[in-house]
Amino acid sequence: MANTPYALTELTVVLGTPTHPAAPFAEFQQRAAAGANVTEHAWALHEYAALDTLTHRDGSVKTHTILETMLSSVLGADVIVLDVDRRWVRAEDGHLYTALSICSEDIRSRADVGSLSGPRFLEALNAAAQTIAQLDGREWIRWSSRGWEDALLPEHVERSAMLVVQIASAVVGSASVTENAVTDLEIDLAGELVRAIEAGRDAASDEGGPIAQELRALRFADPLRTEWANVTADALYIGALDISLLRHRIAREDAAGLAFLYLGKQRSDHLKQSGEITPRFRREIVAKTFMTSYALERLAPTVSRELFEFMRA
Repeated sequence: MANTPYALTELTVVLGTPTHPAAPFAEFQQRAAAGANVTEHAWALHEYAALDTLTHRDGSVKTHTILETMLSSVLGADVIVLDVDRRWVRAEDGHLYTALSICSEDIRSRADVGSLSGPRFLEALNAAAQTIAQLDGREWIRWSSRGWEDALLPEHVERSAMLVVQIASAVVGSASVTENAVTDLEIDLAGELVRAIEAGRDAASDEGGPIAQELRALRFADPLRTEWANVTADALYIGALDISLLRHRIAREDAAGLAFLYLGKQRSDHLKQSGEITPRFRREIVAKTFMTSYALERLAPTVSRELFEFMRA
């Protein structure tokens, strides 16, 4: 396990003020400054819709989001954004604005991800943003980047191990995963993996939850970073599937078996070769399935939903 600091880049886009005076915007900022609850305010809902428009993927990963199209045009390469952080930020003018952030590890393209921090790349993105602003009637997007290093810390090892235990306990219960030994004949493994998939989808929609927060804090730090790279690779593979073809090829009563897609080839081969599932391996495959489901829901929610509904039915 390497103890070398790992270079990361975060690319952030902030949605700014309307080009012309807008009453909802002014009222929102006034109420927010006064400490009022503005989560359901008309301007907040407007901003959520704007973020949805940027990041919505209608189908498999073969369909691109507006955000991916913008990045692809500037990088000159086909880009897939695996995950996005959405949040409110307070700017220098004291106002609240919505923002999207993408880590360099969350962008898959043929281009060097180091270019995300290059001044020419940011200048090109901001030039594209000005074009969008003319169409949208707002100072719509301003891009920036920051770099940092994520080194292996002793606490990360313990926290990563505890995260696996927390995920497994949340899916199958703490008693079930601490038995001396279980076999694949004594448990409904496919059903268990489907429950892990459901829990992963739920966590992806609840970034404030304890498991989701811990996963996001550790996913780019050793020792979880290598596992997360495998997770995202599997999510990309599943995200490219044509669900309509699967429905024709697989009987509905066998659909739960698709849950093993989330497990990955290495662990699936391990299952085939061994007739025994130790408590530790059970926690491992439940946690891996959970994380793949989480990543798929963030990457291609339409595929995630359709595949889960087919398996559960």
